[in-house]
Amino acid sequence: MSIQRFSASVAEQHMNCHASANLEAAIPGLELPVEDRKADNAANRGTAFHEEMERLVNQYSANELDKIAAALRYVSEVRKLRRFKVITEAKGEGWWLSQKPKTTSDLVLYVADELHVIDYKFGRIPIEAKGNSQGKYYSLAFSPLAPKAKGVTFHIVQPFADNYDSVFFTAAELEQFRVDTANADRAIQAGSTTFGPTDKGCLFCPANPHSRGQKANKFCPVMLQMLYPVKYNEDEILDELS
Repeated sequence: MSIQRFSASVAEQHMNCHASANLEAAIPGLELPVEDRKADNAANRGTAFHEEMERLVNQYSANELDKIAAALRYVSEVRKLRRFKVITEAKGEGWWLSQKPKTTSDLVLYVADELHVIDYKFGRIPIEAKGNSQGKYYSLAFSPLAPKAKGVTFHIVQPFADNYDSVFFTAAELEQFRVDTANADRAIQAGSTTFGPTDKGCLFCPANPHSRGQKANKFCPVMLQMLYPVKYNEDEILDELS
């Protein structure tokens, strides 16, 4: 091993202990450990933090960094409540539905009698947690993780809208949601194509003329009628009836 060079990180060490710059010469027979970049130690954690900080600072503006910091503080405060088990990008399924569709939640914190589901949103239009169907779906999907819990706390973390909202869905509410979605699932699987547009439910539907997502080549006839009702001429109607 060659003599270790001076650097900012070892300056204090070398000034006080010259042997530390050439340990193999100072300690005959010494076998230095092989560096393990995957080991859970302070050095590797420090490197990972440095890399993450570099990525964030290079990618985001000062204002955006403030928003991200606020989001992290919110999540931190929730984590401090208990010694939760933590799952990021949690994989679950709609276990109560016929096809048991897979689902992914941004963050799940749980112990046997308490469950928190955190959903990150990065749009600028505030989204409410109360009555949020997506939140109920996630909460129900991951409820088996906390079998003793009396419900699930669902959080919206939306930093760029300064929106940090949460709601507690009781076990009764989640059971009603299970029944409602299971009934809809059975009807759909049986071939139902009944229209039922709603303000929240149609936001990203491709058949919605005002969809926030990609649009189809033809639009929902019921939504078109709601948005652009046909104006009938009363004289023409009377002529048809006479």
